[in-house]
Order: sequence, then C-alpha cells, then structure tokens
Amino acid sequence: MDSVKTNRTRRQRGYSFEHELVRRINSCNGWKAIRLGSPSVSLPDVIAVNNAKGIMLAIEAKSTSTDTIKVPIEQVARCINWLNLFTRYRHRYVILALKFMSKKWKKAYTYEHRELQEYYWLWDDATTTTTTLPDTNIIAKVLEESKNNNNKKKSNRSKIYIACRYDGSLYIYMNYATTPLLINPNDTNNGSSGNGDERRIRLTLTLFEMPWQGRE
Repeated sequence: MDSVKTNRTRRQRGYSFEHELVRRINSCNGWKAIRLGSPSVSLPDVIAVNNAKGIMLAIEAKSTSTDTIKVPIEQVARCINWLNLFTRYRHRYVILALKFMSKKWKKAYTYEHRELQEYYWLWDDATTTTTTLPDTNIIAKVLEESKNNNNKKKSNRSKIYIACRYDGSLYIYMNYATTPLLINPNDTNNGSSGNGDERRIRLTLTLFEMPWQGRE
C-alpha cells in the first residue's frame, strides 16, 4: 500500500508541475500552452506556441523531492518527433523542465527544507563530454537506441536515460551491452557508474529562458 501511495503522490506531483507550467506560459502575452495528457500517450507533457514569433516548445516536465530526476530517452525522442510534424514553426525547441521541490525526502513521511530549484534545459544544443566519440555521434546513438527500445517489450528495453542532479549537473546513462561506448576510464566525468553494465557520460545543455522569465 505504501508503494501505491508513493507512486500516486509522484504522479500527482508531476501533474501539478505540468499544470503550473501551463498557467505560467498562458499568463505571457502572445503565448498559448496546453497539457497533452496521459504519460502512456506518445506525446510531450506540455506544448506551448507563440504564433506571432513562430515558436513551438515541446516540454517534458518532471518534479521530485529527491536529489535526482531521471528522464527516459524515449521521452526526449517523442518530443523531437512531435516537433518534426510542425515545420511551419521556424523555431522549435525541446525543453526539459525539471523541478526540485523545496522539501527534500529523507525517509517515509519525513522531509527537510531546502532551496527550490528549477531548470529549463534546451535539448537542441545537447553535447556530451567523452574522449572517444564526437558529441553528435553520441547523441545520435542515444536517439537511435530509443527507436529500438520502442520496438521491444518493456521488460527487454535497455535503460537509457538522462539524469539531472539537484546542483544542475547532467549525465546520460546507457546500457553498455546494447550501446557500446569506449570511454576513457581515467576520465572522472565518464566511465562506469558503479551499476555493472551501465555507463555514465557527462551531458552539457544550455538553459532556456522560458516566456515568463526575465519579465519586469
């Protein structure tokens, strides 16, 4: 019962953040946003447009009371696929909207206060830190693997996901068996994550200025 309650709380926290994003964006002149619904549907969490400026945002939103947020690579790919349908928009961006709540989970029903952190990462400028493969090759491999995952049973999918820590540091975690990457073991930013067949690669993204940010 505790696990059911925990999962329900996580879903409600995520839905709340999505609705909050929609409210903030819709408060900005020239912007319209909608939440697209269930996570089982292959759609972004939130879509926002500014028709006058030719801008479309596909937003993947996550909220947590822990120190790490994980974003499965399939969810990034579905945002990219959505944006590719709307070529009339000159400026199309995938945004990872990540919220670290002001209460940090310690143990069951116990929290401690911390500073609220929100990051709005722009995926379009994604680069990786590795000594063996060019950045574009790594990103291409990750997205290609996400397509393969969609054709597999859920239990057989390799785990490829983006992890953002509370301090804003970003990594891609890959299943080494299905996506072999020869990473320099002496590089402290890369190599084994300590989870057996997983490999961690440092990811660099730029922060995106959301419509309500920077307003007077």
